[in-house]
This record gives sequence, C-alpha cells and structure tokens, in this order.
Amino acid sequence: MKKIDFFGGVHGNFLELVTNIFVCQQKFDLTLPVFNENGACHLKNKRSDYYKVVDSNHYSYFKIPFDRDDLVIEIHVEPDNMLIAVTNSLLRAGDQVFDLYDLNNHTIEKLKNMPKAGVFLNDLIREHGVMEHYPKNTIRNYFYSKFIIPTYGLDLFNTFNFTGQKIKFPFGAFFSIEQFYINLNQIAFFLNENFYPDENCKKLYQDFLKFNQGYQSQIKCTNIINNILNGISTNIENCNLVEQAWINYRIAQIFRCYDHPLLIAENYPTDTNIISEAIYKWKKNDYKQ
Repeated sequence: MKKIDFFGGVHGNFLELVTNIFVCQQKFDLTLPVFNENGACHLKNKRSDYYKVVDSNHYSYFKIPFDRDDLVIEIHVEPDNMLIAVTNSLLRAGDQVFDLYDLNNHTIEKLKNMPKAGVFLNDLIREHGVMEHYPKNTIRNYFYSKFIIPTYGLDLFNTFNFTGQKIKFPFGAFFSIEQFYINLNQIAFFLNENFYPDENCKKLYQDFLKFNQGYQSQIKCTNIINNILNGISTNIENCNLVEQAWINYRIAQIFRCYDHPLLIAENYPTDTNIISEAIYKWKKNDYKQ
C-alpha cells in the first residue's frame, strides 16, 4: 500500500489530498471546501467522493504496523521550520486547539480535556505544582524547550519506524511552490506515477498557505527578528507565547544570549527596538578586549 507517515500538524492530510488528485489522478470536486476552521485539510475525510490511493496517518507515532511491501512517504521537519511545525501541531492536530495567547490563565482547565496535551500537563504539574494561573514565562519556556532541545521537539517530529522502500518529503517544501512541485514530482517517480499540476493545484496550494497559521507566524517572526537586528521599532504586543519563544530561540542562536532578564521576564517586551538595544548592549559588555 502507498502511505504517508507524519507527526500531527505537519500537513500529511494536505499532501495526501494533493498526491491522490494530482499524482494518482483521482477525481475529486475541489469547488467544495477542503480546509476546516483550523486550516487543517480534514474535510475531505467526510466526503463520499474522496478515494484514497495514498493513505496518510501517524503510523510511526501510534506504532501502526506496516506491511513489508508498503511504499512510504515520510514528512521530515527541518530545524528552521520548527516554528511552523510546533504552531500547527498545537492548533490543528486532532482538531484540538491550544490557546497560544492566554494559556497561562486557567491552564489546567484548558489542557485537561485535550488528549494531546497530556504530557505537557503532567510535566507542568510535576515541575511547578498545581496553579490556577501559571506565569507566562513558565509556559513560554515550555515552548522554547521544543526549539532548543531536539528530544522535546525536532526528534518527536522525525521519529519513523518503517525500514522498507520510502522517500523523504522535506517539510520546508510545503512553503515554496517551486519546491512543492519538485518534491511532488519525486513522489510521482517513487510511486511510478506522474505529476499533473494545473490551475486547480495552484489555487489549492495558495489556499493552503492562506489558512496556514504556522506559516503566517514564520513570516511575522522573520520580520520581527530582522527589525531587532537592524534596530527598527515595531510593536510586537500581538505576539503569542510560541512566537515569543521562537524569537528567544533565534536570539540565542544569533547572539548566544540564552537568559537575558528582559526576555525571560513574566511580561515580554512590546517593541523590537527595546530588545535590540538591550541585546546589543549586553553583547558589547560581554566582549572582552
């Protein structure tokens, strides 16, 4: 059987739909919605006219057995795309949506009915006890750990069990139409099929990006980090806790600044220039002549 193996939130359902329609040439009416209110490509599964030649699932994560003659497409996440992967795993996987802005308030109540939040909730209670409201920096540091410690983040997304015939689909290829089409051609070769992109494929891809929260966060944070580096003032009060964690992670990579008091405080800075001045001043003082 032809299968897509992926961690929740990294667009296995979307890749399945595109592969079945534009590689395996299955008929499907794309004039009807395919993305749900969270942006996930889940509505196809409720349609009677959707036929799967390629089936996606969290095979490795849930330890679902493979057959020896399976042809498997694995979606592999790269470090530079972890903001997108983490954001969409929190907002889409299992159609359970994390509150990324105000999760510090009534945290346990928000998490206890979400099966995918079980590990987070248990760690939170074990390390910080039971609270009605947790400090923002506690929640922010949890997300930060997913970026800086591979076993908490990257390794979870890239753990696969199949040892037979398989091909890797790079997660970053979802965010460039050029790379998306190139890698779909590689999938087509792997499956002994062909890839037939048309106007419908282009429109579907454009909608995918438009509804993609993680991709929009990546664009937003890239602009914020560039403004920090260039000392340009930008209001960042609307950043959620995951975005704040990503900014801290990137600053750690760029400046090797891991625990600046400004960035680990309860309340996060509201302007890029505040961060810029503080980090450049810290780095200047850190330099030994």
